[in-house]
Amino acid sequence: MYILVQHTISDPANTWPRGQAALASMPAHLKLHLSIPTADGSTAVCVWEADSIATLKTYLDPALGPAADNTYSEVFNKEGVALPTALPTALQPA
Repeated sequence: MYILVQHTISDPANTWPRGQAALASMPAHLKLHLSIPTADGSTAVCVWEADSIATLKTYLDPALGPAADNTYSEVFNKEGVALPTALPTALQPA
């Protein structure tokens, strides 16, 4: 499955080096497809591939440390433009 992770980082100077070090020993069952940080490193969006959110969370949260608040969501399409397959009732056209 593809997983979007939104990172809010309170200490970029320490969190990004931790993340870089973790990539060097990343388990083979995880794959990072894309990482898009803001210029100041305080926010990032990443697209991962893993068998579950729980599997990725177990690896990534400790790897980045307590200065990274990570929000995980399963996503439909990792590389192109996609729309949700089912819109919530409030967003459906009238």
